[in-house]
Amino acid sequence: MSEPFVAPREESEWTVGWRIVLGCALGAGAGIVLLFFTFNMFVLPMARELGVTRGEISSIQALIVTGALGAVVIGRAVDRFGFKPVYLTCALIVIVGQILSVSFGSTLTHMAISVAILGFFGVGTTGVVTTRPVNAHFRRYRGRALGLVATGVSVFAVIAPLVLAPIVEQYGWRGGFLALAGFTALVGIPAVLFIVPTSASRAHTAVAMGGGGGDWSFLRNRDFILMAASLIAMGAATAGFVGQLSPIVQEEGFSAATGALAVSVFAAGQFVGRLLGGWLLDTFRPQIVALVFTVIPGSGFLLLLLTDQLLWAAILAAAMIGLQQGIEVDLFAYFVARRFPIAQYGTIYGALHGFGWIGNAIGIVGVGRLHDALGSYAFAQGLAMAALTLGAVLVWAVRLPPLAPEPEQVRAG
Repeated sequence: MSEPFVAPREESEWTVGWRIVLGCALGAGAGIVLLFFTFNMFVLPMARELGVTRGEISSIQALIVTGALGAVVIGRAVDRFGFKPVYLTCALIVIVGQILSVSFGSTLTHMAISVAILGFFGVGTTGVVTTRPVNAHFRRYRGRALGLVATGVSVFAVIAPLVLAPIVEQYGWRGGFLALAGFTALVGIPAVLFIVPTSASRAHTAVAMGGGGGDWSFLRNRDFILMAASLIAMGAATAGFVGQLSPIVQEEGFSAATGALAVSVFAAGQFVGRLLGGWLLDTFRPQIVALVFTVIPGSGFLLLLLTDQLLWAAILAAAMIGLQQGIEVDLFAYFVARRFPIAQYGTIYGALHGFGWIGNAIGIVGVGRLHDALGSYAFAQGLAMAALTLGAVLVWAVRLPPLAPEPEQVRAG
């Protein structure tokens, strides 16, 4: 009798894995991130209808920071109950929340409550949840799979404004909110429900593994602390510049149109960073990849500091900063999956995501305040370079175990 065929690991990963990647990419792309990326389209019509200022609307938008707490709670939930139940429950809450906003949102207070609730539960439709089945299934091609899931967000972020623009113009912000709710209902929920295999939903959950749910000792773990500190430093360095990118470019002496071009180039850099970063994580030592993708945006800030009124330099700097923003989610999701048990992935990555919001808040507030105080972005750019350098050193020190041995494949007779 001939030796039975043993399917190679790389083939078996994608045989089922493509469904996990596709379903999670669609689920993440059609989730709460659409509101993050398109909220700017609702500012003016919402301000006119509610009789408030743009600044007050921006303050409401900032309440999305409730996602920092939501990431911890929902990350814990996905470890206990599995991917599908958590995603579908949170997606339904997001849909209902948007519909209620349309029906009853008539004051600034109403919208503040709505955005805070959407931020908290919306985390359940983001990478905190959608990266879990990917990390549980993939080993050899984990980086590529994470990169592909992340590009789903990029693609939808490009498409959504084009679809929403005529809706908002004709029906106002309420029509836009309903369109976002419909998009989640018609794309995100069916993708997760029917494309992602049921077996991937509960794979390696704390319940299935018989424990791990209540263990928070990772908060004292050296490598978790290094990753959290690195993520805070990176967020402080880059988050503020994302929202101020166009003004920074205009301060270099260019027009508003050039500032808009820089934002588009930044988005393209994100897209490339997600795809290229995932491939590199599978091919090279992850710490080296992290170091390179931290040094590149730091060089972008240096380029802005050392040049003035050079169009190519401003555009190149925007692309370099975008590369880091693109790989950041993949990078830390990959590190957590390699360093800690998959049974605790949601809890640990959710906590890490929450710490990342600290850096984001520092950057968002700090860059604008420093410019107001000093009349220039130069000092903030210098601090960003220092913070990225610190982030690179910290993530370099993270100790990752070797990839686990491949499990024996099912033999076909």
